Amino acid sequence: MRRKQTKRHRVFNQGFWFLIVVALLSPLTSAHAAPCLVYAYTESGTHQFLLDNNTSNFGDNLTVIHNCEEVRIDMDGQFFALIETNAVIPIGPGLHSFNFSFDNQTKRFDNVMFYPDYLNWEANYEFITKPDLVELVDKDQVDSTANWAVFFGIGITWILCVYVYWNLINSFTQRNFIEEVIQ
Repeated sequence: MRRKQTKRHRVFNQGFWFLIVVALLSPLTSAHAAPCLVYAYTESGTHQFLLDNNTSNFGDNLTVIHNCEEVRIDMDGQFFALIETNAVIPIGPGLHSFNFSFDNQTKRFDNVMFYPDYLNWEANYEFITKPDLVELVDKDQVDSTANWAVFFGIGITWILCVYVYWNLINSFTQRNFIEEVIQ
């Protein structure tokens, strides 16, 4: 009987130690490094615009957030920045394409349109869009052109109204009033 208990004790003891070793080694073998995550956005006021293909973003700074060792950013096919920590990078208005290179991966964003921060844009510029072209026109020039257009529009309307009313009054008097000729 004593022999059976010893054998059972030994089997239980071996199983217990086996489970402890497996439990201790499993976090080491199943632990994977977190995947590298990179994203970028711009801010304008309280709004944030995420960088993606075919997007329009307002803001003067591109904020890049990542958990990689380093991220290389190419803008319009040319080197733009190499960052090792999260960064805020000034960026000008216009249409751009970006390549983010990190940990042997590349993420490409095409047709990303950047507009100035809306607080500055609202006060100083109005956009005139044409196919594949964006022009920033000074607000004073737009206001001057609009004022001249209104002035000429009012003048033309006044002339046409006076002409129409003159003809109506003239035809009414010709039909309804008799002129008396005295000799």
